[in-house]
Amino acid sequence: MLDLIDLWSRRASLGLYRIGVYGGLPALVILVTVDVMLRYLFNAPLRWSRDANGLLLLIALFGALPHAWDRGYHIRMELVHTRLTGRRRQLADLLSALAGMIVFGALTAQSIRFVPYMATTWETGEDLMFPLWPFMAFMGICSLVFVARLLSNPKGTPLDGEAESDWM
Repeated sequence: MLDLIDLWSRRASLGLYRIGVYGGLPALVILVTVDVMLRYLFNAPLRWSRDANGLLLLIALFGALPHAWDRGYHIRMELVHTRLTGRRRQLADLLSALAGMIVFGALTAQSIRFVPYMATTWETGEDLMFPLWPFMAFMGICSLVFVARLLSNPKGTPLDGEAESDWM
């Protein structure tokens, strides 16, 4: 069962990474560039750009999160973590994974609860009149995949024998 979770979550992790990095980030760069040019050259900023920038940043960050965990790109207290040895390091890794499963599991559950409500009420941003429920659903999917990755790879490091090219 754990092998099946590992397989699908690994593939989903890579797909979400690609959406975030190859979709969200370039769109964010383009939108910010256009907004800055319109603002300073023509004194005509896009009113909705702040809302859109936040949503694109959400896509980039949440999309890359499970992949960053697997590759060891996550932020941790390296100063402390590298000094831990043996059981203490294992305990620290286990507690980190457990805390992540609790937080992102709760985020997944809240997403499942809120998406139908947001879709029914057609909730939008203040200036961007675009429904927010797809972004909440994306955040929930990313959180679910992250919980599965935490379960499959609790240390948050590249798996033995895995090359960088296996992920790109």
